[in-house]
Amino acid sequence: MKFFSPSAELKELKLLEFIEAKPKTSQHEIARVIGSAASMVNVYMDKFEEQGYLVRDYQSLKVVHYNITPEGIKRKNYLSITYYHELLSLYRLAERNIEKFLEKLEEKGYKNILFYGAGEVAETILAIVKDRQDKPLKVLALIDDSKEKINDEVLGYKVISKDQIKDYEHDGIVITSYTFEDEIKKKLEKIDYPKDKVELFFSGMQGV
Repeated sequence: MKFFSPSAELKELKLLEFIEAKPKTSQHEIARVIGSAASMVNVYMDKFEEQGYLVRDYQSLKVVHYNITPEGIKRKNYLSITYYHELLSLYRLAERNIEKFLEKLEEKGYKNILFYGAGEVAETILAIVKDRQDKPLKVLALIDDSKEKINDEVLGYKVISKDQIKDYEHDGIVITSYTFEDEIKKKLEKIDYPKDKVELFFSGMQGV
């Protein structure tokens, strides 16, 4: 995750989920899953066993299985729902900002548009576009310069090359790439694409 430092609660959730799915595991595997040193795993296990979340099953001196208890499953379910609640709150914040951006495009008269950049930003916006009901703005396709992405689909929207722009009757292009925004602008200039039909998602979000 880029924006979330693993909290004690998130590590606890990941650990309980992992043990439930794979009781025959090792301390090194558990350490990798929760992003902690292997030496810390016993500390977590001691705590969980004390709290009644798991029971150690000693197969031998070196092999231990970890069986999650009904109380452990209950705790895991609680952590899971609170975790998703926080993520949903963040998603709704992003959704409101994206909706305002889309409304700004509609106020400018856009009805049929193309996205330039078939990455995670475009996918996030498209997920919100698909949920909008009775709105005039439509996304026709996504432009990308990666040959591997051409002719693929993102949430049902086709990925095309910039050479195919002319094949789509559209009102404008929204650049949805942050890293390559300036580069894409220059590429559109080289093919004499009208500057007044180019919208920048990240710059357009200013004031939203």
